Order: sequence, then structure tokens, then C-alpha cells
Amino acid sequence: MTKQETLLGALAPAAPLAARMRPATLDEVVGQEALIGPGAPLRRLLERGESPSLLLWGPPGSGKSTLAAVIAATVRAVPTSLSATSDGVAEVRKAVAAAAERRAHGEQTLLFIDELHRFSRTQQDALLPHVEAGTIILIGATTEAPPRAVSPALLSRLRTFRLAPLSAEELDALLLRALSDPRGFGGALQVSDDARRQLVGYASGDARRLLTLLEMAALMTPADGEVTPREVLLAAQDRSLPYDQSGVTSALIKSIRGNDPDAAIWWLATALEGGEDPRIIARRLLVSASEDVGNADPAALSLAVATAQVVELAGTPECEYALAQAVAYLAAAPKSPRAGEALAAARERIATNGQLPVPGHLRAAAKTYQSPHAAGEPFDLEQRYLPAELGAVQFYDPSGSGAEAVLRDRIASLRAARKGATARSEKE
Repeated sequence: MTKQETLLGALAPAAPLAARMRPATLDEVVGQEALIGPGAPLRRLLERGESPSLLLWGPPGSGKSTLAAVIAATVRAVPTSLSATSDGVAEVRKAVAAAAERRAHGEQTLLFIDELHRFSRTQQDALLPHVEAGTIILIGATTEAPPRAVSPALLSRLRTFRLAPLSAEELDALLLRALSDPRGFGGALQVSDDARRQLVGYASGDARRLLTLLEMAALMTPADGEVTPREVLLAAQDRSLPYDQSGVTSALIKSIRGNDPDAAIWWLATALEGGEDPRIIARRLLVSASEDVGNADPAALSLAVATAQVVELAGTPECEYALAQAVAYLAAAPKSPRAGEALAAARERIATNGQLPVPGHLRAAAKTYQSPHAAGEPFDLEQRYLPAELGAVQFYDPSGSGAEAVLRDRIASLRAARKGATARSEKE
């Protein structure tokens, strides 16, 4: 068979490339070394021929369904698969009934439920007696955080394992295997180094997406040619990327907090390319302007508010310039979280000691209240604003960063004047 015939055969298989390349053994699984590498907890269980009921938690394409199939083969259980997106209680009952019949004949059933978080809590709890009785080995897969996605009763009966997105090196190894393995292209397809890097980048940790893009790029390539970045772009169509919303927005804010405008702009671009709603970004910037920049640069909050208004008034893509301006400014601005820390300290005191009554002279329409406006600077009236039980506690400790350094000096002066007024009052 010629190389061209081999390639044509690989491009017209009965199953997609991702399905053909699915590992059959633990040693074929790429990635997840923390779970199935030498001495890892899940591998040690499987090597003893044991598999408790599990919850596999990880992003798309990290190998959840692959691991379930490998586990079933390793412990010699009959695999049964359901999807919570399309199957319901009736299908679960049928699967459990079949599992009970197999068990009567000495066979074990592994029931894999993809997207387990899409089952209601009632549907999830219906699995409890069958897991407890050992009728099935349940392996659930979810992309959502388990405490939010799975009922507490069921979660307590599952061992949870977290899967990580595949690294660039792991994706590249998987790509090379698909090119050389007879189940893939069997050496009949060539991919340039630039195209390999591009495929790995577009996959963004998702093995299934990588193999699907590779297969599409191969279809765009002449039979005797080589996959280049041009074919990868054609295969990617709109260049849409898997988007980790919480991860990217977190990285954006942490980059602003860490004073790295270049990284902040990168994560802003990643968010926008991933289709993030600009209003969500603008809201995060509003919070960052207060939480991270604070009084070190009070203008930051005004800029963040103006940016949110631009997002609402101008829309996409025009508002992206304002977002970039705000992100760059916030990342370069001096930082101080001291105002927020002061609020947290006051709340902690309230949580510990309870609320305190408002002093009589500060209550509405109090006759003993003295307005400091009449006294003028430095407002050193012999008048207490904190409850007496708190003494001279100081919640706000201004930093020396940016404009807050000026506030620090002013507040120190005000505190000194107030202390002096209190001392004079005590002498009298």
C-alpha cells in the first residue's frame, strides 16, 4: 500500500480520529501523572484489581471518559455508559437491572455517567442504594466543582479525583502518536513544526479538540502534501478556543494585582478571543480598582467606572479600546488593599464581640452633637465617634503607596489632634 493510499484510508475511517486513538491501557494514557503515574493513588488501586466508585472532575478533553474505559478493562468489569444530557431515570433503571443480573452470574458492571452534574439531586440520590450495595461501580464525570455539582449524599460515597488539562508537551506527544500509530495516520501524514505548535495552542489542554483539529487539517491538505499553519487555520474556522472563564478572569485580576501590564493585556485578549462578555470584564475591573488599587490611586476607580459606561454605551468591539486602557492603567497603578482590609477588620471585630450601641450624641436629632465644620481644621473637637468600648482602635492603616501616602500623613495628623483633644478633656 502506498503512502497516499494509507493517508486516504486514515481520512475515511469508520470512527473519528479521537475515538480511534483512545487508549486501551493505563500505559497508553497521556497525562494525569499525579493520578495514574508510577505509585500514584488511582494506579495503585487498579494494579490491585480494585476500583471504588469514583468522581472524575476535570475540563473537557482531559481524559475522563478514557480513564473510565481503561478502568473497566483493568478491573474486568462490563462497561456501560450513560450521559446525563440525554439519559434519564428510565435508562439508569435499565442499566442497574442489567448490572444486577450480571452480578448474579459473577460479573461486575462499571456504570459511567458523563456530565453527572446535569442530573438533578433526586436523580443522583437514586444511585445511592446501588452504589452502596455494590451492584455497580459508578464512575461519574463532571466539569463542575463537586460540592456544587453533586449531591452531598452521593459525593460522600465517591472518591473524587481531579484531572488537569493536558500540558503543551503532553498534547504534542499525543499528536506525534496519532501521526505514527496505525490507528491514526500510520506515518502517512506530515505536519510542519509551526503547524504542530499551532494545533497544540488551539487545543488549549483538550486532547479531543487536538485530534479533531488534526483530522480536519488533514482533510484540507493535498494527499502528498504537508499540514501547514494555513491548513490549521482552515480547520479551526473561526479560531474559537476552549475558554476557561473563571481561570482567565482570575489570571487577569491577579496580573493587575501583580503590577504586570503585559500579562494583564494578554489575559484580556484571551478573554475577548474566548467570547467573554465585556460587561463581566468591566465588573471585575471595577472591583479591582477598589480592592487592589484603592486609595493608592483614587483615579483608578473613576477610570473603571468610565470604562463600564463605555462598554454599555459603545458595545463591542469599540469598547475593547477602553478595556485595554483600563487594564493597562490598573496594572501599572500603585496598589493598596488597606481600605478593604480596614472593613474586614471592623467586620471581624463585630463578628467576635457583637454590635455596639450608637453613642447618644451621634444619634439622629441628638442635642449634644457638635458639628466639626464650625470648629475648622484640624477638627479637634472633644467628641468621640467610635463606641467607648472600642477605645482608640485603628482599623485603617494607610500604606505609603502612591496617593495613599498623602492620606497616611493627613490621617496621622487627624488622629494626633483627636488624641490631644481627648487628653485635654480627661484633664478637665
